[in-house]
Order: sequence, then C-alpha cells, then structure tokens
Amino acid sequence: MTASREISAERGLEVPLRVDYVADDPAEPTSMLYCTDTEGTELRVAVQEPSATESSLETGKWYRFNRVVRSRSRGGHLLFPSGNSGVERIEAPEPQTHPPLADLDTPWLVQLGASDERIAVTVQPRPTDETGSIRVEDPETYEIAAVCFAYCDRSSDATVYHREEPDTRDEQLLLEHVVEDLSEAEGATLVTRGSDRSPLEILYQRLAQASGGDIVGTGAERVLDGCFHATPESVPIRSEADTVVEAARQLGIEVDPVLLSDYNIGIDRADWRGEVDTMPLSDVSDPRMTDGDYAALIERYLGPEDGSIDSAQLAHCLKAYASADLGLLRELVAHGTMDRLGCPRLSERRLEG
Repeated sequence: MTASREISAERGLEVPLRVDYVADDPAEPTSMLYCTDTEGTELRVAVQEPSATESSLETGKWYRFNRVVRSRSRGGHLLFPSGNSGVERIEAPEPQTHPPLADLDTPWLVQLGASDERIAVTVQPRPTDETGSIRVEDPETYEIAAVCFAYCDRSSDATVYHREEPDTRDEQLLLEHVVEDLSEAEGATLVTRGSDRSPLEILYQRLAQASGGDIVGTGAERVLDGCFHATPESVPIRSEADTVVEAARQLGIEVDPVLLSDYNIGIDRADWRGEVDTMPLSDVSDPRMTDGDYAALIERYLGPEDGSIDSAQLAHCLKAYASADLGLLRELVAHGTMDRLGCPRLSERRLEG
C-alpha cells in the first residue's frame, strides 16, 4: 500500500485514506479533506473541482484515491483531481508502522512524532514601512525584532533573542545566534502558530538578505532546509473547536494573553493606541497586548532615550509577547495532540516571489 510520504509531485499514485473531516464550501472551487493514511499520518487532501462523489464521502470510512499527487504549494498537502472514477470505498486496510526519520533517505513528509527534535518557534517582525505593512515575499518591508525557541521534548527554559539596538547590525547578530542554534537541530520539526509558514518564511528571507556579510555567513538561510514544519491549524478542526486556544482549553491547557497592565512601562496605552487600529480589542483601554501594540512599542524601545519610559519593564513586556505562543505549542505537543500531523520539509516549499 502506498503511504502519503511516498507520493511525488510528478506522478499520480493510488493511496488509501480514511476521511476524518470534510471542509466543503460550495463557493470554493476546491474542497479540503482531512484524512489519515495507513501509517497514521494525519494530512489534508485538496480536491480540485469536487464532484458529487467527493461531496458524499462519509467521515470515518476508508477510500482508495487514484491519481493523487503532492501539492507544490506552501500547505504541505496532497492534491486529488476531480472525477467520479477516482475514488472508491474500501475496507479498512492493515495499519503500517511509520518508519523512523533516520530510515528515510530524503523524506518530504514525516509525522511530527517521528522527528528527532520538536522545537516551538516564534518570529516577531518589525515593519520598516511607515504604514506598518509587511509583505512576506519582500524582506525590505521588515526586519526581525525577535526569534524565540523552546524544545518541546526537554525541560529547558525558552531561548529569547530580542533586538536591543535599532542598527541592522544588531539584527544580524540575532540572526547569527539563530543559525548557530538551528544548525545543531538538523531534521527537527519546527512548530509555529498560525495556518501557514509565514513566520519561517520571514526568517528565511531576512537570513538570505543578511547572508554573505561580516556576521551572517553566505547561505545561512539554508539552515532551514533540513527542517520540517508543523502548525496546530488542524487541531481545532479534528477536536470540533473553533480556535486553537479553545482546543487547548478542552485539553486543560491554560492560555492567557499578555496583559499590558502587568508591566509598569511608564506610558499610558492611549498614548500610542490612538495611532493604531485597536481591533480585535474592545477599546483603547483593553489591557490585552496585540501585534499593533508590539509594533508601536518596539519603536519606542529602540528609539531615542525617553525618560518617561521604564526601559527594563518595556523589555520584559516585549519579550513576553514575542515568546507568548511557545508555552501553548509545547503543551499541545506534550499532550500528543499533534504527534500524527504530517509535517512537510521546509526546502520543498519556498515562496515564489
């Protein structure tokens, strides 16, 4: 039986899959199936121009999908062409054992649980445009303000690399630390929050921008190529929750937002929030911190010295926000909630400019 990891992007193959959930939107030309293969790997299958056959698939039942290929998109899923003859109901096949990562030559897909290391990662960009807009494919529109790591399988503390100076040399020093850390974790699965790999793409683009200089070596961005990537986006879908946070709370994982009220930074929230969009907050006085707050406060932190600001408190606040998702990601991995997720290799999914 063909396993999902054996599917190529060139030649369509026949693969048995159990349908776990059908995300079908009549307004969309593609429907997404959340499936499990014979090795227990959970992955998604995009059905192009779904027919009546695909829309009538029963959850919890096994089907043989014909002419399946690997997607070339950032999403790390499989593609199934439309057609009434391409899917057939079958009895549940014998389960297979997912081989260890070390036994695979050049895997493009592994289970999160098969990775040698699982590392929670957060990346906090700093917009360089006055409008605050960031275009992931254009590294001129942002710099890296912080990168934070936490090993999911160890009891060690999180590592927080955060900017302390406005000069880009400080960013380059931060990036060099990141490269040194990741070079020791080849084959690791990097777990990020969100539905795509934009945090890692942001990191890749800035590494490529900085490489070849006095600090960041040539080709430094390739340190990511040997890693795999996972996000918890399918966790709420499979647990019938609306959000990742809700799914985590169902597991007893406490998820608390970073509160500005916990830090006496010396300036009132209304002082900067009058210039930024407060959504999704209730009003300007809402103590929950957002990306907009971080973008405004990082400029205060890296800007000219301001006697009204408590720099130490502001530093604690910024670092807490930049690393806030690490605890959630580590807990999700520790609960085994994500162990069977199909994680694509990062080198297979470069963004197209």
